[in-house]
Amino acid sequence: MTSASSDLIRRVDRCVLAGDVPGFPVVPDGWLAVAVAPAVSVTASDLAAAVPPDAERVVLLAAGPLGPDLAAALDRPVVAPDGPVVQTPGGVMVTTDAGGGWWRHRPGRPAEPLGPRWPAPDWQGSAPLWPSTVIAQPVPAGWLLSPGPVGSAAAFDGVEFAVAVDPSRPRLLLDPALTGEQLAQAMAALPTRVRRVADLVPLGAGQGAGRMVAATAAARLGEPVHLVNGVPLHTPAGSIVVFALDAHRRPVWAEPAWLLRLTPDGGEEVVASSPPHASLRQLSPATYAMDMGWQVRLSGGGIHAFPGPPPPPAKGRASLPDTAAVTQSFAAVDAGLPGGPSVPASSSASSFASFVERPGAYRVVVGSAGEAIDDLVWPPLSAMFTALLSDIPAAVDLVVEGTSSAWGEAAERELAERHPGGGVTNGQAREFQRADLLPMPPAPLPPDPPAAVRRARNGLALLAAAAVVVLLLAVAGLVAFWPRGGDGANLAGDAGPQAATPPGTAPGTPSAAASASGSATPRASTSASPRGSTQASASAAAGPSLTTSAAGTPPLPLDTGTDVARGRPATESSHTESYAASRTTDGDPMSYWESRNNAFPQWIQVDLGAPVAVRRIVLRLPPSSAWPARTQTVTVLGSPDGATFSVLIPGAACRFDPNSGQQATLAVNSGNHRYVRILISSNTAQPAGQLSAIELYRG
Repeated sequence: MTSASSDLIRRVDRCVLAGDVPGFPVVPDGWLAVAVAPAVSVTASDLAAAVPPDAERVVLLAAGPLGPDLAAALDRPVVAPDGPVVQTPGGVMVTTDAGGGWWRHRPGRPAEPLGPRWPAPDWQGSAPLWPSTVIAQPVPAGWLLSPGPVGSAAAFDGVEFAVAVDPSRPRLLLDPALTGEQLAQAMAALPTRVRRVADLVPLGAGQGAGRMVAATAAARLGEPVHLVNGVPLHTPAGSIVVFALDAHRRPVWAEPAWLLRLTPDGGEEVVASSPPHASLRQLSPATYAMDMGWQVRLSGGGIHAFPGPPPPPAKGRASLPDTAAVTQSFAAVDAGLPGGPSVPASSSASSFASFVERPGAYRVVVGSAGEAIDDLVWPPLSAMFTALLSDIPAAVDLVVEGTSSAWGEAAERELAERHPGGGVTNGQAREFQRADLLPMPPAPLPPDPPAAVRRARNGLALLAAAAVVVLLLAVAGLVAFWPRGGDGANLAGDAGPQAATPPGTAPGTPSAAASASGSATPRASTSASPRGSTQASASAAAGPSLTTSAAGTPPLPLDTGTDVARGRPATESSHTESYAASRTTDGDPMSYWESRNNAFPQWIQVDLGAPVAVRRIVLRLPPSSAWPARTQTVTVLGSPDGATFSVLIPGAACRFDPNSGQQATLAVNSGNHRYVRILISSNTAQPAGQLSAIELYRG
């Protein structure tokens, strides 16, 4: 290792480089990175001389004592790791040693642990007590979940370290061998507020690989889950694209419906998507407008092109396939064509009205039952499907529900033959940015102690072992000669009188002294989470019950007290598409109500069932940086009967900001009200009323 002189230390942009450092580390705005080449020995004073005086935030890419020494030389805080570091494409740096992490060093003060990732995401402090049925491996984006209790976490050719990191939403990467039951147990171990914003990322092969596992977990948990319908990766151009993987774990196909919300009743909703063709114009999260007055709707496992505005699906959901129903359907419909395209003739389109999505196949539906398909629509449809279906790692089922001419039927057959789908082994691998191990000098090893010190340590170890043996013998003798009966404890296990019950204490009730000492049977704790505790006792015959947090790890509260609006009926003056009022009391922070646009004022109200002395109101929007800050003008009204309302809070400007939790709190002075109405008269970001939660508290 060579020593670095001042001429080997240089400053480039926002980096101070000591020696020949390949590449420049990516750091957030306002930070200065200090990087040291692996073969260079450098002192803190040498590095401090190259750091400009106005650099208040410094990150050092070197382990060992150089971190605290540089903090002392600069007289300002320095952030540094304690071991090797991997940098993700998005800039987050993660220590690779088990139990390792980042530290903030301050002059004259103990080092402060920051966790394994830097910059730290919002969910970094979560430390779940994972169940024994799951192996949880920390990765930059969150955790990789594999089946337990024995074995080791799976490896996925580095894809698991390249998954894009969301600072506000942890991602649970799913080993294909993980079951829905195991996933539900793992999610139940997460703190409540972390679980509700967690995204699931399947690492299995094929389009829609994780939908069935996520649906099982949602049903088992009894609450919605969010599924990234593929793997979010950084492309060489710098954008983030959600890809489906092939059997070789290569990203091969960009998923258009890339974020899904799955509900306990088996429903599925597209929350976010990308256009399947550049010519399409987005109308809603799942719907796009195309030429000839046609529209396109996406689902988690298919696409439907139809003429004119359609009736919206019930509650904006598309049901997941039922395996038994799918088997029966294809036994009659698609016999003799396993894995190939299904193309019903136009004349018998009505017989396919109940066509069911089958697992592993991407369903393409054209037209509406009973309506003619114009010949002129087939060329744009062919262009769209060619752009969409090339390299899809799944079989393709084409269903024509409308009526075509002879020319249209020929176009149908040509389209089916061109895009049969190739299964999970098909597709051209797409390039993506991988995580890189940053070059760093190794941390210095502690020097070997002198021989005299080693001999002294060995002698102390022998004395300690002898002391333990003597103590064990003494305890054994005490147990053997302890008096039986009376008020003494029956240590030998013989039947005898129980300990005396203090006066005024019912038999079997822990005494005050026992409670004070912590030896009494603990009471079940009550969660302060607005959702409330979901723990329940059950007999062994009933099987194990899931709890919303691991033992000894209570869920983190979103607010104190009891939210009396949780689960109560909600109504509204209007809503857009599927964004109905019931979403504000369902406990899901990412679902939301949105009124009709350009029609202020709009209102939403909650029926509490009986008059309640509401004294505090908390209004929320989805806690995501994707929702920019906004101000909504809110008037709060109350009513005992739903007919006559009084003003509780006149026009208040409620600020919703992702940097402060996307929430606004309002105080109510007096009165008991069964109906609480929120009237919104303006919104600085959207010409509609928008709320993801209405929480009502007595105090």
